[in-house]
Amino acid sequence: MTVRTGSAPQQAPPKLPSTKAPQTSGRGSSMGFRADIQGLRAIAVLMVIVHHLRPGALSGGFIGVDMFFVISGYLITAHLFREMRATGTIKLATFWARRIRRLLPLAFTVLLAGAGAVYFLIPATEHGTMFKHIAAAGLYVENWALVADATDYSAAGQMATVVQHYWSLSVEEQFYLAWPLLLVGAGFLAGKLVPRFGKRTSIGRHTFAGIGTRRLFLVVIGAIMLLSFAYGLWVTAASPQAAYFDTAGRAWQFAAGGVVALLCVNRGIGGVPGFLLGWGGIGLLIAGAVLIPTETRFPGTMGLVPVLGTAAVLAAAGTYRPGLRFFSHSTWLSIWPMRKVGDLSYGAYLWHWPLIIVAPFVLHAEPKWYHEAGILALTLALAWASQLLIEDPLRFGAWLKPVRNAFIFALAGMLVLASVSWAGTAASAQSANLPRMDASSKCYGAGSLEHPQDCQPVASNFAPWPSAVAVSQQVRAALYPGCETDTLQVGESSCKLGNSTNPSLRVAVVGDSHASAWLPALVKIATQRDWEITTHIRSGCSPSVAKLKGSDQLSAAAERLCTESVRALGPKLAADPELDAIIVAAQGNKRSWVSSPGYEFSDPATEGFTSLWQQWSDAGKTVAVIDEVPRLGNKNIPTCVASNPEDPLACAVSRKQGLSIRHNLGKALQSDSAPAGIVRADLTDSICSDDTCFAIIGSLITYYDQSHLSHDFSASLAPMLAQQLAQQLGRDPAFAAGN
Repeated sequence: MTVRTGSAPQQAPPKLPSTKAPQTSGRGSSMGFRADIQGLRAIAVLMVIVHHLRPGALSGGFIGVDMFFVISGYLITAHLFREMRATGTIKLATFWARRIRRLLPLAFTVLLAGAGAVYFLIPATEHGTMFKHIAAAGLYVENWALVADATDYSAAGQMATVVQHYWSLSVEEQFYLAWPLLLVGAGFLAGKLVPRFGKRTSIGRHTFAGIGTRRLFLVVIGAIMLLSFAYGLWVTAASPQAAYFDTAGRAWQFAAGGVVALLCVNRGIGGVPGFLLGWGGIGLLIAGAVLIPTETRFPGTMGLVPVLGTAAVLAAAGTYRPGLRFFSHSTWLSIWPMRKVGDLSYGAYLWHWPLIIVAPFVLHAEPKWYHEAGILALTLALAWASQLLIEDPLRFGAWLKPVRNAFIFALAGMLVLASVSWAGTAASAQSANLPRMDASSKCYGAGSLEHPQDCQPVASNFAPWPSAVAVSQQVRAALYPGCETDTLQVGESSCKLGNSTNPSLRVAVVGDSHASAWLPALVKIATQRDWEITTHIRSGCSPSVAKLKGSDQLSAAAERLCTESVRALGPKLAADPELDAIIVAAQGNKRSWVSSPGYEFSDPATEGFTSLWQQWSDAGKTVAVIDEVPRLGNKNIPTCVASNPEDPLACAVSRKQGLSIRHNLGKALQSDSAPAGIVRADLTDSICSDDTCFAIIGSLITYYDQSHLSHDFSASLAPMLAQQLAQQLGRDPAFAAGN
């Protein structure tokens, strides 16, 4: 199931607003009771739930999160402004205690339920990531945890967590923390500035009647809106995966709601203009939900669609003549079903995402339409029960009424969640004491396929070791720290491996993270043959001098750094007099390429690679290319293995399917522009039989994620890789050094 994402990590649903609109008519002052806001919330939450259940049915349904940000900005600004106008100040502790009573009881409950579901229902390979994010969600920094994942190439493609949707709660809680401080500061500033105009310094009702303070608030909030919008445009272009979760890039949406609240401080727009504005706003929201593609970079300029649509509905809150009243948007948004869904929207938001994530593990299959209908029904049932048993009793009860109790509850809940997350991670790290295969056995790892008559490549009396949990952690545990450059790192991180004292051969390893995955095998060969290996590896960066364009894995900045680094590496290695050979390895994902400045290619997808190889060959370097490894679909292999402990073939695919993702090096090697004399190493037969590519071979799990060779399996491929390099001796004696 595909959902709207910003990167490897998956797109989360919105945080539902925290201020429940009174159950009254939607007509009248926009600063008064607004039952129609509950209807607007209902539209937003249904958009998001449908999008997550059926992305293809409502590709732009994720804009519901933007709608909720605008609504929250509107309601909170209106509330704080009324308090400031009436009393001259804002009782910060009281305000925050209300937010705690309203939001945290159910939020903590769902997090604890999610922790239980993770531990008992989801494979242990995912527990480390899941519990880390549960802790982040409990501390209301989940959005920043996702930003870190979005900018971490090693996290690309990881499974969405059961609490990923808490990113928007985190953004809103950060808004609730900062917004009243901002308005208090603006009020203090007003008190300092007013004497210059001959007025009293009080900012209470009798001095300003809300007028001077309102204007100052408009200036301050308007400035924030413009600055945040400009920043949002920049960060969306520079790092779209991280931008989606960035609080600073979202602040303008809250500010837009605040501006509407302040402009409509006396009365909203009514009559025919309000009628047209309200329905126009709803039409814009529906059009956005239907027409905006899931892969759209957000928020960016497209974020204006839900913001303007929501702002229009909020502003259209005036009175209507009897002839228009029945047909007005506020009347239809205020009907009982809409209000009821709006009432349950916070709970529905909290429950629906964990249910979606857990469902495939409970069903042991992807949910069908009737399962999805059941998820929706269960979501609403849990939301109703939660409101009845948790939200309302703690929100309106006496226990959390004192401000001190509310803050103690918040702190205690965060500590409990942090402790649960730590305990869950520690428990999951414990592996069963299962029999292991001797690493010296000829049937160990890739050697198993080399001796099919003596070994059972897949069916074995030995459990996979290292365990699926241990293998899954290799994605973040570099075997050779400092040997790979990060996607956004300026400059290069390089290291030397093997024999650097008196090497028989000096070899450069060039490529992306898939080249790093070959290092265990290459280092083993280097140790045996006295090679010196120098790494020139950049995460996510295919070694091509063509310009990478529009990658779904890299930001624009990362694409630029990739192109620049490879262009500089070509002449650098060609001019190195001590370098004997260059080994190239990279991923097979399909990418888009264009000619870069100084290069005119008829086929950039292949010539970007081959021109680099030609440059090195012309300089007298031996060039070897390790062909792209087979891929077992898009599933996480350790998680699949852990989910099917009794069926080692459940994660395997046909050889044809495994070899279908060879779009870069494989095609370049077969192209007419490939220089003569290139050494080609293809280890497919050590991963696949004649008809099947395996997830477990000789008790070793073959990949640590979707496509990177696991450390131990890579090392087990060393004899086969060395043999293929040695087979080229007639043309390239360099690789015989030390043999």
